[in-house]
Amino acid sequence: MKRYITLALAALAFAACQQTAEPQMVPGKVQVEPVITKATEVNFEAGDKIGFTMAKVNDTEKYADNACLTFDGSVFAGELMWYADAYSEADVYAYYPYDAEGTPAVYEAVADQTAGIAAADLMAASKKGVLPTPNAITMVFKHLMTKIVINVDNQSGASVEAVELTGTPAAANIDVAELIVTASEENVAVKTYEATAGQTWKTIIVPGTVKMELAISLSNGKKITQPLAEMTLKSGGQYTINVRLLQDNMIVSASGEIENWTDEGEIEFEGEGSSEDLPVEFTEYEGYFVYDGVEYKTITLADGNTWMAENLRFIPRGKTVSSNPAEDAGIWYPAANVDKVADPALAETLGLLYDAATAFGAEITVDNAATFEGTQGICPTGWHIPTVAEMTGLVGHCSNSAMINTEGAYYDAAIKGASLAALAEAGWNWQFASMRNKANTAGTGSYTVTNYNGVYGIMSYLIGSSNYQVTKNDDGSLKNVQYYYFMPTYNASNEKVTVAYGNFLAGASLRCVKNK
Repeated sequence: MKRYITLALAALAFAACQQTAEPQMVPGKVQVEPVITKATEVNFEAGDKIGFTMAKVNDTEKYADNACLTFDGSVFAGELMWYADAYSEADVYAYYPYDAEGTPAVYEAVADQTAGIAAADLMAASKKGVLPTPNAITMVFKHLMTKIVINVDNQSGASVEAVELTGTPAAANIDVAELIVTASEENVAVKTYEATAGQTWKTIIVPGTVKMELAISLSNGKKITQPLAEMTLKSGGQYTINVRLLQDNMIVSASGEIENWTDEGEIEFEGEGSSEDLPVEFTEYEGYFVYDGVEYKTITLADGNTWMAENLRFIPRGKTVSSNPAEDAGIWYPAANVDKVADPALAETLGLLYDAATAFGAEITVDNAATFEGTQGICPTGWHIPTVAEMTGLVGHCSNSAMINTEGAYYDAAIKGASLAALAEAGWNWQFASMRNKANTAGTGSYTVTNYNGVYGIMSYLIGSSNYQVTKNDDGSLKNVQYYYFMPTYNASNEKVTVAYGNFLAGASLRCVKNK
């Protein structure tokens, strides 16, 4: 549990109320209230020890040097008492974990972290101009090292025995008072900690400019390696490497993730390629396929086409899923809940929301807006984003009367569309995922989460690839583009799916259809 306590400078308040000589009252023991999230725990634990140093301003000698303070569950304290001069400021700094030999000036990398990363964790806090006080000093402890999280999707057929990073700095000079880390030029290989069995490995390494190589040892005796691009790892930064491990090689991508460290971006491949250029694994089976490690049901319907039977949740390389509909991220979490806010957990069942450009995998311009019909986009190889003919061939009705197909496989003239119940019976269950709405290029995005009888996200769309119309601003620039999208109607009198017009900036669900 994080604790945030405003430092009350009681000594100043006391002094301001006095008109007499300077007081000599000692406030008592020195106490430190930490604001911190450790690498291995959510907060400091009772019994943890820090080294604490205090230097009175303008004094030639330190008042306290590497004093040991112990955490009692609320504050760090020990036998150290405040000095008597209530008006003299001091500069203080502390580090964790405590070393009886003194404040560390050199940090040696922990090469074997297979038992855990706690031994490699080094944090420090520094504060200047502190006055004696009966209250605890609030100090913000910062991670001085770099954290690496390695997620492994193991499809090699063998178990992972070890994960190593080579090319990491072997040591660093440490200036705790200024929170500065200077890496050595020598390198060392680091064995990582298996944090989640067979899935996630973690390690803490020295920050600096590195050219690392990832090495994974398998139970079949193979060792697969992948060089990473040279980059500068920041102190306190966390970097996440995502690995798909195949039989004879690995596919690596990476992005910054925040787990109470600062987000410091992406680790790329060595050479010209980057993680965004990597092929995405796709394997097709009877009744389902596996795409980028995720399994999706498929169904061949009465129209003769094979469709995805659930919404896509693929994250294109280089994209980050957003929880903020006002952000033009191109991909968002659904918000089909009573609070009408993004919920990443819903993506597992409802898929993700994409704008047309992300779905098509290309920038949409005035000139090319009408050229994407039948495009593969972010669908797997051999599949594509449905055309208006395929859409009306399934549900029949369209807002454009010229496109209505009364021979549509599930068309019901009585309701002017395809019954949701009939589609569900055929195995094509509609998933109400909500939508991200944005009227035009000048608008601001927002979630639309319509509720009917306790079902949230009724206002949902499925992306199509056929263009309906393009509108321009007076200067000829792109104002808006509409494509044909599936749209449900879900109310007391009608529960159906038809084909309508969808805004290219909207965030909508996607189901691909197989090429013939």
